[in-house]
Amino acid sequence: MKISKIQMSQVLSTLKENIQRTGDPLGFKGVYWTKWANELNLPRSGSTILLTARMYQMLPYIIQTIGLVTLAKPLLSSRVFGRLIDIGNRLVGEKIVRLKAIGARAIKSKGKNSLKGIVSALSAVGQRPAYLYEDEPYSGVLLYDLGLDDYIEDHIKMVYSLLKGHKVKKVIGVDPHTTFMLKEVYPKYIDDYDIEVKHYLEILSENNEALRNVCKKGLEKEFVIHDPCFMARSLGIIEQVRRVSASLGITLLEPENTKLDTPCCGGPIEYAFREMSEEVSRIRIQELGSVSKNIVVTCPICLINLSKYEREMGIRVWDMGELLFGAL
Repeated sequence: MKISKIQMSQVLSTLKENIQRTGDPLGFKGVYWTKWANELNLPRSGSTILLTARMYQMLPYIIQTIGLVTLAKPLLSSRVFGRLIDIGNRLVGEKIVRLKAIGARAIKSKGKNSLKGIVSALSAVGQRPAYLYEDEPYSGVLLYDLGLDDYIEDHIKMVYSLLKGHKVKKVIGVDPHTTFMLKEVYPKYIDDYDIEVKHYLEILSENNEALRNVCKKGLEKEFVIHDPCFMARSLGIIEQVRRVSASLGITLLEPENTKLDTPCCGGPIEYAFREMSEEVSRIRIQELGSVSKNIVVTCPICLINLSKYEREMGIRVWDMGELLFGAL
């Protein structure tokens, strides 16, 4: 257990140092995260912006990073393990993870189509946002989730200053973690915080009739819904996804544990406790799969943790953004 704690500390330290050094938990350059928007011609400035915070774009890299960390743990002493993680990250880790992530085409496609679908839907209801491209910041949610309170304040102030420098007045979040950070956590560290924050599903729900009218391809299918923990319990965004689904012609089925009683997908603990994470995610996917082979989620972390069972269980896990991409 002692070694596990040391290794965990070293991994967390590296992630923290990456964020401090580059503003990114994986230490990658900003240009990597903007390719999904190359053909969309989104304005680079505006009072209302879409904030991806790189969450969907990171998915194939997260898979490979977790895999490399898991493979390395049994082979190395705790001291060497931590040193290699640090050196590898600074020197060759980025290249290794990038090359290995090339094979993660399925999850990369899910993430890219999800973001495109979200933009298409917002544009269709008259809410075309700007996108900061390479200047887009990471929210710092990992620092918050891991309890690294000594570092979160500086990061939050840096992000807020960047947004104010771009004259941002309203942020549209695409994932529950980033939305929660900017809506609930940032105001605790910033005096007179004055940026409006909404999740895209809130906006689409408020314009569900307009969305219904522009829906070109009715998705007359049944899906079982998995409510993300942060979405349901921290943000109270529950009925919005159901109204948006109805606008797309979707019938949503409810599992036994749903809405405020939704269980975790296993994602938040995967870096530190992969075996426990898989046990948690397997229990949830079995419950969902017993209701329908088509599962819809509204969180990139839930998407990556539940999608890994697709081949084994003969299921398909969809992000709501993917469904919007297919319908518009």
